[in-house]
Amino acid sequence: MKRTLSAALAAQTVLLALLAASCGDAGTSATTEAPQDDPDDTIVTEAVTEDILAYLPETDMGGWQFDILGHEDHLSGNYTFHATEQNGEIINDEIFERTRRIEERYNMVYNVYAAGDQWNTVNDTLRNTIAAGEDAFDMVIFYTYALQSAIVTGGYFYNMLEVPHLNFENPWWHTEINDAYTHYNYLPCVLSDFSVNSYQYANLLVFNKTVAANNDITNLYDLVRDHKWTMDSFLETIKSVTSDSNGDGKMDVNDTWGYATNFGYHALTWAYAIGEMGVTLTDDGVELGYRSEKFATLSEWLYDLLFTSKLAFEIGWDMPCDISWDENRVLIQAIWLNDLEKFREYESAYGLLPYPMYDESQEKYYTYDDCRHGTFGIPLTSPTENIEKTGLLLEALSADSYHNLIPKYLDSVVTFKLSRDEDSLEMLDYIMDGRVYDIGYAMPDPKRYSWIISEQLKNSKGALTSTVEKYTKSATSHYEKLLESYKSMGEMEW
Repeated sequence: MKRTLSAALAAQTVLLALLAASCGDAGTSATTEAPQDDPDDTIVTEAVTEDILAYLPETDMGGWQFDILGHEDHLSGNYTFHATEQNGEIINDEIFERTRRIEERYNMVYNVYAAGDQWNTVNDTLRNTIAAGEDAFDMVIFYTYALQSAIVTGGYFYNMLEVPHLNFENPWWHTEINDAYTHYNYLPCVLSDFSVNSYQYANLLVFNKTVAANNDITNLYDLVRDHKWTMDSFLETIKSVTSDSNGDGKMDVNDTWGYATNFGYHALTWAYAIGEMGVTLTDDGVELGYRSEKFATLSEWLYDLLFTSKLAFEIGWDMPCDISWDENRVLIQAIWLNDLEKFREYESAYGLLPYPMYDESQEKYYTYDDCRHGTFGIPLTSPTENIEKTGLLLEALSADSYHNLIPKYLDSVVTFKLSRDEDSLEMLDYIMDGRVYDIGYAMPDPKRYSWIISEQLKNSKGALTSTVEKYTKSATSHYEKLLESYKSMGEMEW
């Protein structure tokens, strides 16, 4: 998806608003409210209402039940696209209001069923209902890593390229992942602004403004803007901060660190940040990455950073950092965007940064969007008339979210103590524009080729070239079989 987020937010300030009273226009009012802490400062601007769904056909669905199966876990789940009631939290309430707008416009009922909190629950539920020939659900929202290659080989999903009303030219569709999952004219699942978690699971860096100021670091934003935020400048920056604070001769949780990160999935992000891609599938065959001199250099550099340099503090898998943000002893921390929900509780201000480039010759900043984000598929057993309704509703929900939900969400993550950080908002432009998706990460082969840098870096001591060669044959065989399944699905009559 190509768009300038800061410009979009600026242009859509009027959309941070109360719902338009009219139930039929799916528009928004330009009336805006100040933070609730200051109710007397409410600002009212000229009321403007637009019908953002006017391009879609007007349809009365006669109270049709739109049934969605969704996955839940402790980090993310149905709350990213569903709210059962208003609770005063801006994103929850916007999702609730969006549902009400769509229900009233199309005279339908929106239902979400939680499959459970185990990774395989959606897979099991979906497989059982399709095997029984049941049309129990009109759409399934799932984590791609939970279903993995079964997304295609299981024959679960209708071809999204054949679903009426979906217009992938529109900016609310995440074309990078949709393109990565399209082969032989078959697309099993899609991603759009309908759910906020494709933004939430973008990998990025957050820096502590107090630590930066205490160390006279004032140029981080400018390094990004000037195309000089590279592996070298990153390393120089964190070296200037890291110190044995208590003077006991060892670096541990009681000291000051330039960088804190998970040594697993966040380590993997560095490969994507320098423009590498684990697995690329085309109709001509399988292309495996990680074979360049640049990747070999990164592997050695990253091994030294994480395991020998004493510059990186390790964060446990899916755990908070053991050094609290307000202790002001970590300059830069690797996070997913949704981690900022916790950072807003702290007193020490934060700023956002993309991952560094390999060097200044790199075209742009890249990052990985973790496959915890939800993708949407239509079960193969859905009747034709239901597929058309689902297509219309998914397009409408995605468009409405683009205009209303996503601007509010992105604005919320750069607002600290009621103050909006325009520099961090600009940094989100770089981060979101550089998101990439790896089918090898989401649909891994048994040896998990795309995960080499996170799973084999330590054992290899940074020399991953031989590991890459050792994994090549099995990975190639796995993805060739996956392409055969794609071809079979693409040849079906839709």
